[in-house]
Amino acid sequence: MRHTGIDEAGYGPTLGPLAIVRVSVTATAGVDPGTALAATGVRDSKDLHVSGDLAPLERVALPGLAWLAGFAPDTAADVFALLGESAAARAETPWMTGAEGLRLPVAAAPCPPWRPDGLTPAGVAGALVQPAAYNAWLRHGGNKADLELDRVGTLLAAVHQPNLDQDTVVDRLGGRKFYRDALQEHLGALALVEEETAQASVYRLDRHRIAFRVGGESASACTALASCIAKYARELHMLLLNRWWCERLRWLKPTAGYPEDAKRWLHQIGEGHVNAHGDALVRGWRGPTIADSH
Repeated sequence: MRHTGIDEAGYGPTLGPLAIVRVSVTATAGVDPGTALAATGVRDSKDLHVSGDLAPLERVALPGLAWLAGFAPDTAADVFALLGESAAARAETPWMTGAEGLRLPVAAAPCPPWRPDGLTPAGVAGALVQPAAYNAWLRHGGNKADLELDRVGTLLAAVHQPNLDQDTVVDRLGGRKFYRDALQEHLGALALVEEETAQASVYRLDRHRIAFRVGGESASACTALASCIAKYARELHMLLLNRWWCERLRWLKPTAGYPEDAKRWLHQIGEGHVNAHGDALVRGWRGPTIADSH
């Protein structure tokens, strides 16, 4: 049986990427992925991440990535490549160009490789939606919720196989309850509704069962691992951003990118810097202020 989990990190911030990750494993008959992965420490990234200390999250996300990918990522650029982001995509954004030089692990000691009994890694993939791509989507009339659903649909389509028994759990996308039309559009198959309730929206497409669940990280170890990897990738990007800006503005305090602190941070770097880098820096960027546009 193939088990897949999808989760995101960074849906709400003003700065940094929205990271969406898909994790897949194949389980021997009778093996529960949650039980098999219990000793690895996998759980919801919100329970692992400590502000200012990347080590607890890194101790799960980095060996998890190595197990899924078949090699140990050596740099942040390796992590980003596994999630579909190329060096060329970062080349025009100065704080992102340091990814090749950011060696891993950043905070944790090297961890032993994973060897969970009864599980075979079946791949990891993702989407790192940087502010420029986010803003382009908005300019073309889309909204944040549809952007996330589009990226999730693309990740599902790449793993869907009509003749393979597969169980997928996606952490529910905000308050969205109905997914049938989006699944049929992205996967090109008829979606039968099993359940659409306040807690879960569940569909069957051929032999593939797809559930969008509130608290999906608790329902699926694959979804929990996807959540850890997504958060780790986002934190690596925020580390690059903070290092670059703090090297140039020595008095600047780092930011996690969430709205209230992002306001403080953007005010402190000043309108000149914001206007120079706005589209690549700020989600929802609307262009230079009138005062700086003349």
